[in-house]
Parts: sequence; C-alpha cells; structure tokens
Amino acid sequence: MSELKELSWEVQESVHPLPFETLERRGVRRRHRRQALTGAGVAVAVTIAVLAAVLPLGKVTGTEKPPAAGVSMPVDQAAEKLVHDKKSGFAGIAFATPTRWAAVWMLAQPGYTWNYAAVLSRDGVRTTAPVSKTGYAVVADGDDVLALSTPTSMKGSDPTWAQALMVGLTDKGRIEKKLHWAPPITEFGDGDVLMGDGPLRALNPETGVLREVKVPGVDNSYTPQRDTTGRWWLVGARNSGVGNIYWTDDHGRTWDHSVISPGRMHGRLGVSPDGNTLVVIPGNKPEMARPDDEVPLRLSTDRGDHWATVATRNSTYLSSPVAFDNGTGLALYQGGKDRELLRPGAGTPFTPPTDLGQVIGVGDFVYGMQYNGNHVITSTNHGKTWKYIDPR
Repeated sequence: MSELKELSWEVQESVHPLPFETLERRGVRRRHRRQALTGAGVAVAVTIAVLAAVLPLGKVTGTEKPPAAGVSMPVDQAAEKLVHDKKSGFAGIAFATPTRWAAVWMLAQPGYTWNYAAVLSRDGVRTTAPVSKTGYAVVADGDDVLALSTPTSMKGSDPTWAQALMVGLTDKGRIEKKLHWAPPITEFGDGDVLMGDGPLRALNPETGVLREVKVPGVDNSYTPQRDTTGRWWLVGARNSGVGNIYWTDDHGRTWDHSVISPGRMHGRLGVSPDGNTLVVIPGNKPEMARPDDEVPLRLSTDRGDHWATVATRNSTYLSSPVAFDNGTGLALYQGGKDRELLRPGAGTPFTPPTDLGQVIGVGDFVYGMQYNGNHVITSTNHGKTWKYIDPR
C-alpha cells in the first residue's frame, strides 16, 4: 500500500516542482460562481489528472441543503469493492464546502494498468461513480462537487471520449451524464468550470461539454480559480516554462497578466475568496534546480498591485500557497525535519502534521491529502489544529 501511495504522490509532484497546488473550492453560487480547483492532481501510468482545484467559497456555513426527501442513491457494487479494497490507494480529493467533497481511489491491475472509482459526499449523503480505466478528476462546481472520468487527450478523435463521464451529487440527488467534445474556444461561459494542469479546459456542467480554452501567450495553465467578483485567476506558462499570473473579468474575452518572478519557470498562486489577497511562490530557475535554490514567499493584499516578501525558503520544499479574506495566508514547507506551516501576514509559523502533504483552501477551511496514508487532514482554524477524515 505504501508503494502505491508513493507512486501516486510521485506522479502528483512530477507536475509541479511541487505544482500549482490545488487552490480549493469556495463555492460562489450559480450565477456568480463556477470555480474549479485545485488541485492537486494525480496521474498514474495512463495520464490522469485528479484536480483538487478549489474555488472560493467565502462563508461556507448555512448553504448546506440535503437532497430531496425520498431520493434513492444507487449502489454500484464494483465501485464499492474497489474503494474498500485493502490494496486501493487514495488518489485525490476536492471539497466544495467542508461537508461536500469528492474523492478518487485507484487499484493496480495486471499489466501495469489501473482501475479508478470516485466517492461523492454531500452533507452526509453518499454515492459513487463507476469504475473507470482512464481515471477521474474531481472538481467543485460552486457549492457542489463533480467526478469526471476524463478522456486521455482533448483531441476529438480520441476513442476514450466514448467512456468520458460526469457524475454529480446535488440537492436533487445523483446525476450522471456523458462528457462531449467540442472545438476549442477563446471565450467561455459564466456557468463553466475551468480546469488546468495542462491546456486550459472549460466544462459546462449543464450540457456535459468539455472543450479547450485558448489563452493568448499561454501553452499550459495551472490552478484556475474564481473569486467572488467573478474574476478568474490562473498561472499561465509557455512550453519554455516562464510563468505569469493571468486574470480575466470577461470570461476570456481579454486577459491581463503580471510576471511572478523574472527568469523563473512556472510558479504557484493562492487567491482569497474575495480576490484581494494573493500568495505567490515563484518556480525554479530554467536550469536544473539546485539544492540551495531559494525563492521568496510573497504576499499581496491589494489584488497584486503591491507585494511584500514574507519569507525565503528552498524552492524544492515550499508549496501549497493559500490565501484568506483577512489578508493572511498559508504555505507548506517540508525541508526534512524543518517542517513549517508558514503564515504570510499572520506571524509565527505553525508546526504542521508530519504526514500533511499539501494544503488547499476553501474559504477559511483548509485540507490536504495524507502523505503516506488514505486520509484527508482538515483544519477549520487556518491550520492551528487538524482533524483526520477517511474519504470513503
């Protein structure tokens, strides 16, 4: 089990130096929302990106509404067997609120292949998504969560589109529909959920259409997230690697950008629900990262107009920027024994759980996958104390 967990974590970290983490979800309701996480992603053998990209939720209490009375949840025995198999590994999770989440489980098969299943939980009501060989991405759709069995590429001719599926859990119960390919676009809809970790993609949850979004000057996009003003933020990069912060206020019609750190590749970004607080970690230098390569942890409380360096740490072990509406944030440093939960704008770092592998924010709620285990670790007080949850 530990070998399986190490493999899934290794693939997850291969996308980032540790990548642009799952910024996680903070639901902004139907008309003013549609955010999608960060995630965190996991791809194994067959490329699978499990997105834990989170969208700004702001206040997460008081929005919970159980499915309609009398709703019957079907039981998929094959999915249940995979999820509860002792050899299965927990591969990714996305929260939309502290009581609404979707998790991915994977099980090794003969011939170096994998089977995947997903669990969705909404205010204590639970369902599963069918077993898939192409993997699942889990994302937040405002206050709700979705599990997507995604195609292996965005080419319309890819035969795996035939198995592409979306499963959701709403106040009306379980929904399931096919995903459909459509040609790339430059502008996306107000109801679309954006997904990154490669080409930017827009999902329309109402129609099941999934398509690529072209951003000028960008080959790869990471951690797209929407704030409560309707602005979408992401980290965009050329294939050459240089990373910038991009944002749009008009659904992709126009984009603005700013350089994260001159001469460095990629980068990681955390955005508060209101969009005022940003926490940034620059990426590595273009040459192979050196053990002594250090980067600044930077904080802005005015939507990126001004920045302050709040700490400097080794770039290899600094990850998971998270931002809160009160002008503070978090970042995880895992430099061997020197483990810190840095608190930009808030003061002295906390000591994180020894097995906390990442940090993702959903409003004031934060969570992360257990590094060498099958639990989620959550906090409701900005990382001061933590609780373990089994996401089955």
